[in-house]
Amino acid sequence: MRIYLALFVLLLASGVRAQNTPQATIKTIFDHMKAGDTTGLRAYFHPAATLHSVLTKPDGQTVVGAGSIDKWFEGMQKAEAGDWEETLHYLEVNIDGHLASAWTPYVFNYKGELHHCGVNTFQLVKDGSEGQWRVLHISDTRRDGPGDCTPVAAESPQEAIEALATNWHLAAANADSTTFFDSMTDDAIYIGTDKGEHWTKAEFLGFAAPYFARGQAWDFNATERHVFYDPNQQVAYWDELLDTWMGPCRGTAVVKRDGPNGWKIAHYTLSMTVPNDKVQEVMEATGEPRKARN
Repeated sequence: MRIYLALFVLLLASGVRAQNTPQATIKTIFDHMKAGDTTGLRAYFHPAATLHSVLTKPDGQTVVGAGSIDKWFEGMQKAEAGDWEETLHYLEVNIDGHLASAWTPYVFNYKGELHHCGVNTFQLVKDGSEGQWRVLHISDTRRDGPGDCTPVAAESPQEAIEALATNWHLAAANADSTTFFDSMTDDAIYIGTDKGEHWTKAEFLGFAAPYFARGQAWDFNATERHVFYDPNQQVAYWDELLDTWMGPCRGTAVVKRDGPNGWKIAHYTLSMTVPNDKVQEVMEATGEPRKARN
């Protein structure tokens, strides 16, 4: 029994260490803020930790204000649980060795009401007694007023990307060129099924314009889709199997985050599927020269 208990403790300890990441440190800090509890929070900050705010005045002048970690803690202790709530749109992290930086657009609510929003940037070092990540510096920007702040989306990035893909294809079926092309980045590339179809967004618009104008574009419906999201770099891609007038096709897309909650398509490739036992027939139909096998 003692052996099993010891193994359980070791597994539990290893699980705690596995969760010791810059993301975990930042989440813990905001959890403490919401709870109005600074107990043990000092351990998540380097002794030399600093705090600055970068503000822009109405005349465009930049003002850099130095804050105090101690005074921040004092304000946190005076607040009731739930008074201070800072929610993040996303957390983008880059790591090199024992140094990490994090970019976190946020919305700050005070007693349930929107107070301000902006971006936090964290610098963290992995130097704690248990090898934990600690905050070395925090800088933030602040914008006031509902008109300047976008609420944090309730849906996950995967759900948002799934909706983007579905609505993009639906826009083509409905000949809605505005929604279709607004869903793509300005430097987007679209690769069609023909080997000559490597289009910029402008070139693709020129090709598609007559179809959209007559109200009959194309109607592609995804029967299968897989979304892959990298939270640290804010890029994602999906692959999908499509039901089209050409039969089953494959589509792959690369998407980039656009604003706090938005995504846009940067690259899309459409390809026809060919059963392996039909390849020879397809080659003969297209007249493509057959290359000798090595």
